[in-house]
Amino acid sequence: MRARISTLAMVCIALLLAACRIGAPASDAVTVNIISPANYATVTLGQPAQIVVSATAAAGVSRVEMTVDGTLVAVANNTELTTAYQTTIYYTPLIQGPLNFVLHAYDKNNLASSPVGLTLQSVMATSVAVGVSTNMPGTNAPAPTPAHTPTPIPGIAGPGGCVLNMQFIADVSVADGTTIPFNGAFTKTWRVRNSGTCTWNSSYRLVFASGSQLGAPGSVPLMPAKPNDVVDLSVPMRAPASGSGTLSGEWRAAAPDNTIFGNKLTVVIALPAPTATAQPTAPPATATSTPTIDFKAASTTVSSGSCTTLSWSTSNVSSVFLDGVGVASPSSKEVCPSVTTTYTLKVNFNDGTSTTRSVIVAVTTGTVIYSFADTAASAHWYNDLSETLPYGGPDTDSRGFAMNRDGAALEDGSLQLKVIETHPRWVTGGSISGDFTVSETLRSGDRFRTRIGFLSGATGRSVTLRVLFNGVIIGEISKAYDGSLKYWDIDLSSFAGQTGKFTLQAVAIPGPTQDWICWIYPRIER
Repeated sequence: MRARISTLAMVCIALLLAACRIGAPASDAVTVNIISPANYATVTLGQPAQIVVSATAAAGVSRVEMTVDGTLVAVANNTELTTAYQTTIYYTPLIQGPLNFVLHAYDKNNLASSPVGLTLQSVMATSVAVGVSTNMPGTNAPAPTPAHTPTPIPGIAGPGGCVLNMQFIADVSVADGTTIPFNGAFTKTWRVRNSGTCTWNSSYRLVFASGSQLGAPGSVPLMPAKPNDVVDLSVPMRAPASGSGTLSGEWRAAAPDNTIFGNKLTVVIALPAPTATAQPTAPPATATSTPTIDFKAASTTVSSGSCTTLSWSTSNVSSVFLDGVGVASPSSKEVCPSVTTTYTLKVNFNDGTSTTRSVIVAVTTGTVIYSFADTAASAHWYNDLSETLPYGGPDTDSRGFAMNRDGAALEDGSLQLKVIETHPRWVTGGSISGDFTVSETLRSGDRFRTRIGFLSGATGRSVTLRVLFNGVIIGEISKAYDGSLKYWDIDLSSFAGQTGKFTLQAVAIPGPTQDWICWIYPRIER
């Protein structure tokens, strides 16, 4: 009864204070370091950049993973499992501006290092010609020749020992920058090669990963393809009814077990320019053409792992960009920075000039003393009938289930790690609970923190979540499927000096259909 949109991707965001370690639960027994290039170095748009990385692990380095702006783009596997490992990872930038990299190393026991960040600036080379498509939706014009081809990334182990990989070849339709009319329907098509050794069947999917979904379904089946076959992958989309600037989205290939592989596929469209409006010869005395700009954050100080909302409102301007991406105005956006971050709103005026406004969100970092996500497999899970449930599903168990959902697409379109899905028993008022024994003595100022949200596609649902300490409810919150995640923070100061049992509970209200509710990195911070 479930249709899942799952991907394996990183969530940790590398921001302007990259090139230093960012706080996350990790082991000092595993390390990763960036040898080159230097932080804030310049790379050329469309040309491969080399990131030289070294890693160590007492148990043997298994792999190094690299994300760019929150999307997993490369996995370098160390098949020899040596304690010291050095590798070069290639990445070809496809957009101009700052690129935020985060790297993790893993040992053979899947223990992760602390993340290391790097910021590079992608610039246009004077000799690079960027093609602009004349193909409008519905025409039979020949496909454009791509101005760049992403560097192939390493393959990933697939089912039965085969290798998963996919290489982008060309944009067949709707090249980057094509202007699409408001509400205009179009089909984005990419030409790709099955560059791995696994044969794709209908269980393989192309899934939405990040950015603007543009009215598309969350996933579509991949075209069946044997190794080295070239196929075209198409997704129906629709431009929004209003807005300005450009919109972009990323799509990734996913194996039947939700493993993400191959080059990311991008779609970038431009929205029509505002239509000029004739000015009255004698405007009313109250009319004004003076531009106005308002840009602010609901909170300019947040704790690590928490979120705040940026909001902006403008008038008498031609276009608005948030951190380089065209946005509607007025509007808002939830942001969850991992380090202190500056957000910039650029406003273009009708006379061709522009200005910027900035908001700084400071992040205070607490120490995680207990991670429920990392210990969920050893917790005691049971339903409202006191039936013991195994951690890990299956997700068809009508008694209820709890399982890891790392990399799954959530209702806001994001991809997160350390995610626990808790589905109540499939009856009205059914529940599922997990008991965690926390031996760490609580102190004044300790806090329980998490974000909650549904898996993508659980339209119309509502669930009540509770946190209990030694059998007493200390927090309760309800969440409806509304396309956003909700931050939850509980002060534990009143339990200072105590140890005991924490319980995470989900209750089906009013009914259990599609109650795909998730706890995103539930933890206790000090």
